[in-house]
Amino acid sequence: MNETHQTLHRSGALLTNDELDQLWAISGAPLEEKTAHKKQSTHHLYMEFLQLSSAGSSNRNLPNLKPNEQHLLEQIAVHCDLGNPMSVSQACLMRHFGCVSTVHHQIQKLSAAGLILLSVDQKDRHKKCISLSSNGLRYFEQIEDCLDAALMHQ
Repeated sequence: MNETHQTLHRSGALLTNDELDQLWAISGAPLEEKTAHKKQSTHHLYMEFLQLSSAGSSNRNLPNLKPNEQHLLEQIAVHCDLGNPMSVSQACLMRHFGCVSTVHHQIQKLSAAGLILLSVDQKDRHKKCISLSSNGLRYFEQIEDCLDAALMHQ
């Protein structure tokens, strides 16, 4: 059943995820087989997302980011999404991005690329906050489009 399901799953939306779950429930297949299938399905979905996002990167007209710059931008986006913009000091404390001067350089590059905005905190004028610019928001919207496209092929 697993091989047949993979063929159906990759060829298009012949079955919805709910219908698949119902089939698994009535098939009497062991839980391990269902878990292995879901893991394989997730792997396929993630690989498709990576392919779509890589293929679309040349069409985005956005700067190429080094992995640490992209990861820092993602962390900034998470903080903004939670309504708690990251400060430059907080970013510098994230030692996995590098030393303080490296993080400052990455912040300056993201700012120069127009992906983030730096602003002075009104409560503490010594503190600079980092938020996503409209280009930064657009960058993540394009990533979301790639994820949506991968989910639609599921």
